[in-house]
Amino acid sequence: MNTDLALVVESLEAGYEPGLPIVRNACLSVRQGEIMAILGPNGAGKSSFVKAVAGLLPISMGRCLLGSRDITRTPAHRMVFEGLAFVPQTENVFINLSVAENLELAAAIIKARLRDSLEPVYAMFPDLHRQRALPAGQLSGGQRQMLAVARALIAKPKLLILDEPSAGLSPLLVQQVFAKLREVRDSGITVLLVEQNVKAALALADRAAVLVEGKERIVGKSQDLLNDERVAELYLGRHTGKQRAKEGI
Repeated sequence: MNTDLALVVESLEAGYEPGLPIVRNACLSVRQGEIMAILGPNGAGKSSFVKAVAGLLPISMGRCLLGSRDITRTPAHRMVFEGLAFVPQTENVFINLSVAENLELAAAIIKARLRDSLEPVYAMFPDLHRQRALPAGQLSGGQRQMLAVARALIAKPKLLILDEPSAGLSPLLVQQVFAKLREVRDSGITVLLVEQNVKAALALADRAAVLVEGKERIVGKSQDLLNDERVAELYLGRHTGKQRAKEGI
């Protein structure tokens, strides 16, 4: 196993119903300390892919390695102890609890000392520290997403996976959330995220993978994908019909 890789997904097949896979023979390698974006059209299996990796979707074939450990069929509630934290798109905070109570609950689940867990998180998210007595339901969309990320970081994961972190946010709030994700990456945590906001995702990520029909179709550096005619036509509205016919996309 290459020690520079945080996550390796090999020939993954997964779905909700036996014999009806949503993810089909997908492969992906995520390097230590990078931000990797998963892109693709609606229905491409992006969220299903990361949910399968996180133990939330049954896997019928293939395997997932987190570092050197095989986590293929690890139950979702045990993933945090393996070093993987997952932030879903919705219902990712407890809106009736305060900011502080959300973070304290996350610490209690992993039986961590409160001070050791909360101090670094509050240092990274000073706005949450100032609003720690506020119910999470009264936070703005961007602040709530920050809280969801902060809750995940309580466990000090090696890999942070996020499903559509920009969903429903204004462009300004997307910038703020993504700036924090860069800080998370710079702190040494590898980040894997699913995104529909292609331009913002490619501006954020070090590398990206495009999924089509449950399988990776294009993988490369974000800047290369931004200039790739196939990606441009699929997502950025640049018409390159000749290239599309050539690639069969």
